[in-house]
Formats: sequence, C-alpha cells, structure tokens
Amino acid sequence: MRKRIITFLLLVCMSSMYSQQEYSILKISPELLENADAVVRKMHTKLVVEDIDKVVVHTTRIVTVFNENGEYFIDAYQHYDEGDGIAKQQAIIIDAMGNEVEKFRKKDFSDVSAFGSGTLFADNRVSYMDYNARNYPYTVIYTSEFENEDTVFLDQWFPLEGYNVSIEESIFELENPDAHALRFQENNFDKVAIEDHSVENHFLYKLRNVKARKHEDFEPSLRSTTPNLLFSLEKFELKGVAGETRDWKHFGKWMYDNLVAEHDHLPESTIKKIVDLTSSASSIEDKARLIYQYVQENTRYISVQYGIGGWEPETAMNVDRLGYGDCKGLTNYTKALLKSQGIESYYTVIYGGDSKRHINPDFTIMQGNHVILNIPSEDSTDLWLECTSQTTPFNYMGDFTDDRYALRVTEEGGEIIRTRKYEVSDNVQAIECEIQLDEKGNFDAEFTRISEGIPYGDRYGLKRETEDDLKKYYRNEWGRLQNLHFEDIAFEDDRVDIQFQEKLKFSGSRLASPAGERLLVPLNFIQQGNIMKKTSQERTMPFVFERGKTYKDHFSFKIPQGYEIEALPGSDEIASEFGEFSINISASEENKSIEVERVLIIHEGEWPSEQFQNFTQFIDKVNTLNNLKAVIAKSEKS
Repeated sequence: MRKRIITFLLLVCMSSMYSQQEYSILKISPELLENADAVVRKMHTKLVVEDIDKVVVHTTRIVTVFNENGEYFIDAYQHYDEGDGIAKQQAIIIDAMGNEVEKFRKKDFSDVSAFGSGTLFADNRVSYMDYNARNYPYTVIYTSEFENEDTVFLDQWFPLEGYNVSIEESIFELENPDAHALRFQENNFDKVAIEDHSVENHFLYKLRNVKARKHEDFEPSLRSTTPNLLFSLEKFELKGVAGETRDWKHFGKWMYDNLVAEHDHLPESTIKKIVDLTSSASSIEDKARLIYQYVQENTRYISVQYGIGGWEPETAMNVDRLGYGDCKGLTNYTKALLKSQGIESYYTVIYGGDSKRHINPDFTIMQGNHVILNIPSEDSTDLWLECTSQTTPFNYMGDFTDDRYALRVTEEGGEIIRTRKYEVSDNVQAIECEIQLDEKGNFDAEFTRISEGIPYGDRYGLKRETEDDLKKYYRNEWGRLQNLHFEDIAFEDDRVDIQFQEKLKFSGSRLASPAGERLLVPLNFIQQGNIMKKTSQERTMPFVFERGKTYKDHFSFKIPQGYEIEALPGSDEIASEFGEFSINISASEENKSIEVERVLIIHEGEWPSEQFQNFTQFIDKVNTLNNLKAVIAKSEKS
C-alpha cells in the first residue's frame, strides 16, 4: 500500500514538473520575444452563470516576465467585496527552465483594502501575490476560483493587454446553463484572427500568438482599437438589489430609484443659509455659481466606497453634517442645495481622465469611474459642475471630463448625453513678451501668457506652488534659456471668464550668439506647441489629436544701443489638414526692435498611418520656421 502511495505521489510530482517545464522560456516562439517585457503564455477566464445573483469565475493565468517592466502584467490578484468568496487561489513561481522556485497558497496571499489612505470607508478588498523577484526571467502560474454575487459586473475580455507584451494564448469562456437572458458585444474583432467556438449557451473565444508592439506617438487608446468582448446579464443583482440592463433608460431608472432617490434631504438651517446666500442673485446661473462656491468653501473630498457596492452616494444630510464626501456624495449634496432653490440638476456618471473614454452608448452595463453634475439649459449650453474640486472654476470641465458620452440619471430613467467640447478656438495660449537684448547677447524679459480652455486647466494650479517650485518649473519649461534669474512672478486667475494669466520678469544670458561684430538673434524666444519628438517614420497605427489647440506669440526684441538690424528672414505660412502655422517678422525703426508674430494651430482629428509622414513633414516645416534667426550689427555711427 505504501509503495502505491509513493508511486502515485511521484507520478503527480513528475506530471506537475512536466507541465511546469512546458512553460520554460525555450518554448516561446522567437517572434514573440521581440519588444516583449512579458509574454502571456496562457490567460483563460471562465465564467459560469449559476443564477442572476451568482457567477463563478475560474482564472488560469501564466505569464513569463523578462524585466521589471514586465511585472506589470503578472496580475496575480483577485478583487472582492465582503459577501463574495475566493474559493481557491494559488500561484507558482518557476524559473527560466520551468523549475519551481516558490509556491503561494491561498493563505500566503496578502489581503488589503483595494483603496488607498485617502479612502475613509471601503468594502472592496484585494488578495494579491507579493513576490520580490531575485532573477529574470521567471514565470508565474496563477489560478483562482471566485464566487461573485454582484452580477452587474461580469468579467470582460481584452486579450491584447498592453504595449510590450506578447500573447501566446488568451481564452474567454462563458457558460450559461440555465439560459439566463444576456447580451454581448464584439468590438474590433476584425483587427486580429479570433477563433469563435461558441455554441448555444456556451461562449468560447480564443486568440493565439500575437506579437508585442511598441507604443506609437499620438496613437488612439488600446481600448478603442483592439478587440474586446462585453457581456451583461439583462437581470442582475448588486448587493442584493435586483435590476435590469436591457437599455439605458431602464438602467438609469434603477440607478435613480436605488442610488439617488431620497438622498437629497437637507437641514432647515442649511436651506436658510442658501436662501440668504442667493437672495440677490438674478438668474439660475448666478444662484448656481454661489451655491457651487459654497460647496467648495465648506466641504472637502474624501473617498468613501461603501453602500450598494460603492456606487451609492452619501446622503446630503450626512455630507452637510460631516463636511466631506467623494464625487458621488459631493455631487448629490450640490444637487440637493440647488433643488432647495428650485434649480433642476442631474447626477451624471462619466469616465474621468485626460483621454476621452466614453460611456458606451450602444451597450448598457455598469460603467464609469466618476460623477459630475449637469444643469440643463434650453439653449443646449448646459452647465457642468465638478463638485469634488475646491479649486476648479464654476462650469469648467477641462480635459478630465470634456467631450465624451455620459449617463445622466433622472427620475424618468437614464439618458446618454455628451459633455461640453472645447473647440480649437477655445483652447488658446497667447504670449506677449518684450525682450531687451544687450551687446553680449544677454537679455531682460517681461512676459505675459494668457491660457484659456483646456490650457487653463494645465496652468491655474501654478498659483498654489511655492516660489522655489515655480522657478524650477519655468527653468524646466524653458530649458534652452540659460542662467535664468527671476525678478518677479505673478498670476491673475479670472474664474468667471476662465482665463489664467502669468506675468514674469526675468533675465538670462547668451540668448543671441556673437559672430564677429554681429549678433545672431533666435526669433523663437519661447517655444509653444512643441508636440513632435524625434520619432521613426515607420508607422502601423492611426494617429489622433483629441483636442485642437491654438498658440499665439508676439515677441518684441529690443536691440542694444549702438546696434542696427542688418538682416531679417522673410515671413511665411504653412497650411495643411493637420494645422496651420504663420510667422510674420518685421522691423520697427521707431522702437528699434524686431517684431515677431507667430500663430500655430493644431486641428483635432484622426488620420490613418499612411498620413503620418505628411504630418511629420508639416511639423518639420514648422520647426524650420521656428529656428529662424535675425542678424543685428554694430551701427557705423556708434
């Protein structure tokens, strides 16, 4: 009997060793190693829909890591909420040849809150493998089984996981034995050779042998260009609350009834404060502006992730009492304050981020990572409030929430709407600068820059920086200017017209370079809109500019006493589908100066890869004109 047991254990051990050695790096196809920080040897996600309140998720993930950057793709973890259960979790580390190095059982995984120290309450947790690599390459074999009662969230399939990672095999499987009503959406499946082995209530997709690719400048997001598969149960549960996702109207109605309704009650004392505050305001916008300022001055942002899966906002009563909340709670609080003055506004779910990620208008599913407030207008110029920020101006969105689809939650149901778009004429940075040169090529400058639209959001935070940090900031931005010394730095923040003005006085050395008795004066004093880096002409992906921008410069170079203008380059202009550039250069005898007017416009748009060379040619021409120099020489009279 003992011999049989030993033989059995040896066979199990040998079988395990054999299967692990199948993931030796020698088994990886050489073409998958090119540009790869990691190779996903196998990713198999299997969902079993047991009921509308129970989905079991089986995961097998095997990843070979070649360097520190490749560790990003290990993903040996499981998110869960209280009430959910991780039935199984294991990870095995093997070396380059497939020999076991370390093994993590379920009890060896670290278990922490899924949110950082800025979160006051959170039910969500993550169980993850904490492994410090001693040698590269190595491979992680991770397996887990997870029971999810919150069926509003189903795992989605994004087989191409990022840049510099190759895929040997990615499998997505969904079993629906009781034929629960569900919907699915296949996106970008024409981009690669996906195998579809689905039959009736068993969905099965595979993708094999995809080489790693490098990121290309200005390419669209991976999510918008690579294959992905979305699933949604038509009937779901979230923390025991049942709902339907058949369309946005019904789903928005569920959100309103279960997350938003009856959360807007306020103390009478606060309502009286708001009545007094807005008593002299003559319009809805004026009242809303005062209420928004009140929220900014009397609350602060703290992440609070609890209540119906972290999607339910804190009540207005509690936010008023505590003086803090997250995006959900502060938005709901502002909504309640506006309602107290008869102003209609809507809780709106959105994806926040500087890249325009949309709520998918064609597929109803729990989406979004942020909440803002919408105040509708009959002339379609809705007002938008970012209620989490104590510094963002009234009705300013910036690139965090601009021009994307969002879900407006109303008592009647959900509505897909689009947020404000900032046009190329809105996004303006304009410089006015006077530069006094001396005979050694050194300079003193008086500089003013006004930023509007999207550039406003990039600049207005400067007013909160220390003097030392500001000097570092400008020295870094204007790296080509030497030995900068700042005499004065001042700002004006117009939060009504939403303009930010920088006013500086500074000096530097060797701006103009000597050439015998002459000085060569570079006419590009401050570079704006320098969007093009050195890059290969090889291109596989389209390129996109999500926002058009306009840069305007006026430089007035005052020449030194005893010098005169000897030579000026000619004015010029360039026009293309990507943008326009013009430069006008003139001499002012009255002011003894060289006047430079420059405008660069970059258009919003997306172009195929074949057009990239034309774009680089446009930028090369712009850079050539930006490198023009004037010649000044000592006057014969001096």
